[in-house]
Order: sequence, then structure tokens, then C-alpha cells
Amino acid sequence: MKTLASRFLTAIIILLLVCELFSHSNSSIETISVNKAQSEPITTLCINEVSNSDDYNKSKPSNLYAKYAAVIDGTNSRVLFEKDGYTPAANASTTKIMTIMIALEYGNLDQIASVSKYAESMPDVQLNINAGENYALRDLLYSLMLQSHNDSAVAIAENVAMTYLINLQKSGDSTLNSMSYTMSTFDSNTDFSTIDISTISTEQSKELVHIFATLMNLKAKSFGCTNTYFITPNGLDAEDENGKHSTSAVDLARIMAHCVQNEDFLKITQTKTYSFTNQKKKDDGTYSAGSRSFTVNNANAFLQMMDGVISGKTGFTGDAGYCYVCALKRDNDIFVSVVLACGWPGNKSYKWADTKKLLNFGIENYFNTNVFTYISDYKDITVNNGITPTIKTCINSDVAMLLSRFDNVNVIYSMPETINAPITANSTVGTASIYINDQLYCEFPILAKSSSEKIDFIYCIDKIIKGFLP
Repeated sequence: MKTLASRFLTAIIILLLVCELFSHSNSSIETISVNKAQSEPITTLCINEVSNSDDYNKSKPSNLYAKYAAVIDGTNSRVLFEKDGYTPAANASTTKIMTIMIALEYGNLDQIASVSKYAESMPDVQLNINAGENYALRDLLYSLMLQSHNDSAVAIAENVAMTYLINLQKSGDSTLNSMSYTMSTFDSNTDFSTIDISTISTEQSKELVHIFATLMNLKAKSFGCTNTYFITPNGLDAEDENGKHSTSAVDLARIMAHCVQNEDFLKITQTKTYSFTNQKKKDDGTYSAGSRSFTVNNANAFLQMMDGVISGKTGFTGDAGYCYVCALKRDNDIFVSVVLACGWPGNKSYKWADTKKLLNFGIENYFNTNVFTYISDYKDITVNNGITPTIKTCINSDVAMLLSRFDNVNVIYSMPETINAPITANSTVGTASIYINDQLYCEFPILAKSSSEKIDFIYCIDKIIKGFLP
């Protein structure tokens, strides 16, 4: 009995001391942010030493005719080589790769597109569609991409923009309310589903084209394009109060890299010959084949010039010169090349020669390489005031990419030696960053593999009681 009383008295004394200890320790801990690193050691691992600059200069494309050029890794849009590749420039009908992407996203391949007087008025190259006629959107997309018809581009833009407005109106999307402040040619109470595009005014057509171009620019921005401004869906030279219709070689390559991920885009741009008719509206409101027949042939001669070419688009205007954007696939690697301002009439073949140089540079020098693999056990980290004093960490990421002997690659691990409780499993306790040629390529978290609750007053009481009871 005396021993039990002695134990109980000792427990009370220790409990009072713990209370005093926590009253002081908590006040000091509160001045430190939870999970704030007390020290953050950085470990650098160099996994690829760069070759000397002379070696690179001998291998990179030289004597290019193009004023602006680029070749990128089509799987991640990393720039492998560029020549004034970030400079905005006129890009002519290469614009149409974005036109078709917006049409595929916001339109329906089977929808019927009506032709306006404005679309009919576009200059050559033309399909020669007439105002009042109707066509399946699918057919106009083949006309757009195989033979680069400018009138088809405007008809596509007008009809897809109208479909976009109709869908906004049906869904009650607030975007339509904000757009009404800038839409001056349509009444604010307009029911867009009742509008016949074949009868609208030229100003209304231009407004629809402007809406379509806005969608093009927003999509370009989402692809990481910072030097792009589209005004027209066909790429004809244009300028407004915000600037000239233009893009950069790098931006255009990034757009193409996204385009070739779309199966409909690939199917259309790889087709050699395509035939269709206009669509005649019947009394019951359905459509059947009309009296006009068309056959369009793929003008992208480069499809047969190199093995592995999966898509491409040519372009020419007086401002832009000859332009070409191309995607090539070898095994699972995709290279995208762009040449802008690559000669003018009399030098039509320059774009092919430059494109071969750019793509061969990629093929001959860049190979798929594992840069980083999953680490199931990285390092233990000490947990201050944690019930579990240390926890294990892991890195659940894999990175593979095209690398060359010219690339200097470093993985930098940043994680504190100690961290404050509480810690939950799978929470971020550090970062691993991959730098390629001193530029950040990507980073991913170092994760806690388990949890560690914070030592608190209740935990201490529980431990004391369990320790002193027989």
C-alpha cells in the first residue's frame, strides 16, 4: 500500500513538471511555423555532362534560309534548337492548324455550315463556295487543311463561333453577358439559334470571326504561347489596334505538338484525296447531297519526303514568305519543326531543305533517356515533437525525355533535416527539381511515407499513467 501511494505521489509530481514544461515549450513552438524547415540542405546530382560548345556548333543546323526556325520535343514542347525562335512573325496559312483545332473542340464534324457573303469574298486560294450554300463542317475541314482554302476557313470560323454562342446561351454561361458589351452588331436579346449565317451582314460576319480568333488566342495561351496573336482563321496578313497577325517559330511548334495528339486532326491532315458535295436542305429540314462536287488533294508534299512525317501545313503570303510546320514520329519520339520567312517566290523549295536539317538534327542527336526514376526510400527526416521521432520519405515520379550529349542535366534535392510535427502520410516535405542546361524543367514533391502526430499534453498523461500503473 505504501509503495502504491509512493508511485502515485511521484506520478503527480512528474505530471506537474510536464504541465510546466508544456506551458513553456508551447509558447516557444508557436513562434515557429508548423512544418517550417529548420535547415534545408540541398543535394545536387549531375547525371549528364555537357559536351563542349565546339561540338554543339558543329552539329546544330546552320546556313538556314529561314529567318525564324525551331525544332522541339513534341512530347513536352522543350526547345531543342531555335533561330530567332521567340520573335513574332507573320505565319500565313500555318495558322490553320489552330483553326482546325478550335473547330474540332467547339464544333461538330456533322454540323451543317452555312456560307455568308463575307466567306465567299475571301481571296485565293479558294474552294469557291457561294453565299447561301451549305456544307458539312467535316468537309470544309478537309478543304481547309488539304488545299488551304481561305473561304472555307472563314465559313468554319463563322459557324463554329455561332455554335459557341448558342451553347453559351443555352447553358446560361455568364461569359455571354460579358461578351455582350463588345458585340455591337447583334442585339442583346438575340436568340442565336434562329440566325441564318447566309443572310448576316459583313459586320456581323467579322464579329463572329473575331470571337473565333479570341478562342484561338486563348487556346494558344493555354499551350504556353506568349508571342502569338491571331486575327484571322486563314492566316492572311492582317493588323488591328492590338498588333499584327503573328506567331513565333517556337509558339507555332508548340501548337502543332498539341494538334498531333488529336486523332481527327491526324486523320484529316494525312488524307491524300478527299471528295464531297455541298448539302441541300430538304423540306423536312434534313440534308442530302447537293449538285456541286469537289475533290481536294493534299498539298503537303513533305509527307513523302521523309520517313515518319505524320502531319504538316504550308503557308505563304507577301509578308510571311514561305512557311512550314511539320511533325515527325520515330519510334515513340516526336519532333516538331517550324520555318518562317523561308524565302519568297523563286525559292519555294527552301522550306523543305531547312525542315530536313531541323528534323535530322533532332533525330541524330536526341534520344529518349530516363532522367529520373521512382525512389521508394529516399532519406529519413527527423520530426520535432513527434510521437514518431523519424519518418521515411519517397519520391513517386518518373521522368523520361529526349536528351543529347549537349544537355547538362542536374537533379537538385531540397529537404530539411528536421521538420515540426504533426506530419501526415503523403504530405510534401521537400522537392526534387530537374534542371536542364541551368533552366528548371520540372519539379516534384518529396513525400512523407507515414504520419507522426504531435506530442501533446494528453499523450504525456497517457504515457505517465501507463508507466506507473501496475
